Amino acid sequence: MICWNNCYDRRPMTNWRTGVGVLSLVTLLVSSCESTDQTDPVVARVDDATLTVTTLADQIPGTDLGSQERRAYVERWLQQEILYQEALDQGVAENAFVRRLIEQATRDLVVAAYIDETFENASIDVTDQDVGNQFHLNSDRYTRDEPEIRAQHILVGSQRDANSLRQALQRGESFEEKARDISLDLDTHALGGDLGFFTADAHPELWEACANLSVGQISHPVSSERGYHIVRLVERKEPGTVKELGDVAERVRIELIRERHLQRLDDLITRLKDEHSWQIDETHFE
Repeated sequence: MICWNNCYDRRPMTNWRTGVGVLSLVTLLVSSCESTDQTDPVVARVDDATLTVTTLADQIPGTDLGSQERRAYVERWLQQEILYQEALDQGVAENAFVRRLIEQATRDLVVAAYIDETFENASIDVTDQDVGNQFHLNSDRYTRDEPEIRAQHILVGSQRDANSLRQALQRGESFEEKARDISLDLDTHALGGDLGFFTADAHPELWEACANLSVGQISHPVSSERGYHIVRLVERKEPGTVKELGDVAERVRIELIRERHLQRLDDLITRLKDEHSWQIDETHFE
């Protein structure tokens, strides 16, 4: 039985990168061997191959590199050119495997350029509502692998200040107001000291301080390289519980963009099927 089907090759990205590495090297080195204007100064030479000022300007990334960076780039070109010339002398370019790598890399680059050009003006917009819907429909994807706690902290400069602060909090003063007024942690003081959810590896000293606390309790002063902390335990979460949307929103957004890109790519291929002759012989899979 003959089944007509799509020939598009969705190879693993690792294969594409291997090919691109080979092709990029060949492209750079071949460009150095092309005939150039006699007035174009030569920056470096290996046998008959030259790197000119114009070629260097085309190849080097950025325009504001200093002389040391430019020198390092030229040194890399020199090393690659020497290796390339030796590889040619040894007949490596005629190796069947290398030729297949270069051919496949060329095909992959052409396909990638076509896809970029096709979707150049078709941005993928993902709204906050899209992210929320995706999160709630697939909450099982966003569960915790290990225990986490949510805590607040106030960072001060000395143990004396920490002891005084703890006494004030035990008398009923607002943790959030104290954090905003005196905490030295610029990342959290405006949030009332809120650290969000974190694991033991993220803040080991603060995690340990909360180990024997009940929700709402305040720790004794905790010493760290930054100073002294007073910590209040807000919540505990066990492995297997779903993370909060705010903690995974960026991950969800990236997943949605990828899914929509793959969908429009599949739609493109479906349309192109009608414009090309293609087939798969299913007898090879019986």
